[in-house]
Amino acid sequence: MELIEISIDKLFLGMSLDYTLRDVSGLVLLTKGQKIESNQQLAGIISRQRIFVEIDQTGTGVRAVMSSLSALDQAGGAIKDFSRYLDIKKSSPVAAKMTGTLAQRWGDVESNLSGLLASVETTEDFGNRIGVLEQLIAQLLAEDGTGSQFFLFNRAVTHFDNYSVIHALLCAALASSLVEVFALTDAQRRCLVCAALTMNVGMTRLQDLLALQKHPPNAHQRSTIDAHAGTGRKLLEQAGVTDQTWLAVVAQHHAPISGPAGLLTWPAAKRMTKILQTVDRYTAAMSPRKSRSGRTARDSVRAVVVQAGDTKHDEVGTALMRVLGLCPPGTFVKLANGETAVVMRRGIKPAEPWVASVLNRSDEPIAEPHLRDTSRAGYAISSTLIASTVRVNLNTELMLRLIPK
Repeated sequence: MELIEISIDKLFLGMSLDYTLRDVSGLVLLTKGQKIESNQQLAGIISRQRIFVEIDQTGTGVRAVMSSLSALDQAGGAIKDFSRYLDIKKSSPVAAKMTGTLAQRWGDVESNLSGLLASVETTEDFGNRIGVLEQLIAQLLAEDGTGSQFFLFNRAVTHFDNYSVIHALLCAALASSLVEVFALTDAQRRCLVCAALTMNVGMTRLQDLLALQKHPPNAHQRSTIDAHAGTGRKLLEQAGVTDQTWLAVVAQHHAPISGPAGLLTWPAAKRMTKILQTVDRYTAAMSPRKSRSGRTARDSVRAVVVQAGDTKHDEVGTALMRVLGLCPPGTFVKLANGETAVVMRRGIKPAEPWVASVLNRSDEPIAEPHLRDTSRAGYAISSTLIASTVRVNLNTELMLRLIPK
């Protein structure tokens, strides 16, 4: 795929795109046919400073090709040497380093994944581009795993928009945190994260719609939901993904799965599928919809640690609780002193995280959130809360800076 740089002066609020916008690494910012709908969205695109499109999607690109063909003909050159005469500013094939705060960089990953999933049927080199996002996610998690968990969980439990992409990113981050526990190699980790990012590609638009829909799925929607795992595998195959484990995990991420006690004895692909199924179910339980509130953290724990009909604890669910604690970062709790707080990070014990009080006993906003150690008397967690019941707007950048190291 040849890319050509376009001037940011050509972009304006309200324009419907005749081409897909990409950044310097080739990652999708906004797909062809979409509209630049807000000043914030326009500013976010322009902040990249260099914007690229596929060469055959612009008049400038076509003119550059025709000019190059003419130059080639005049020089009597062979067609194989055409690229030498193509005078355009191309994007780098190597992923650019992200800049900005942790929240801004996660926002960039969200935007890129959204564009890729929306254009899976038309994006060349789709699998490699998902692989680039996997590398960027790995960098963010290595830099600040707790801050990343806070950002993704809080985004997931407090927002309805872009549900499918946020859910995929949170599942990818949590699956990655379990890799060492279940003895997966780095190559298997990359495969699992790619599967998490694309597991719902067969129903991305529908998943976003269902998050905003106030009534249960109708018969047609239910049919799409039931078929989406298989549909997703087909879409990925058509997009050029050849990794059979990646494809199998996507295809099986809702299929019944069982095996002998001790997940480490399972084949790697089956282990990966089980991990993805568990984090998928856990995060979906907490995320709100217009048709229902999300569950509390403790109720979500019960959904994955002790499943209906089972007499033993789920191995992946238990490991997830050891990593996150009973209340993951970004979720809300009520303290014994009457304050409402947001969980900042896991504490020494799973049930005693560090939190920041954001509402006082009268449920009034606190101007400067106060860090609380819930292992101390008076600050114990009395209950976990459904995020939609907490009336507070958090300053994400401030909260990330407050997380105790």
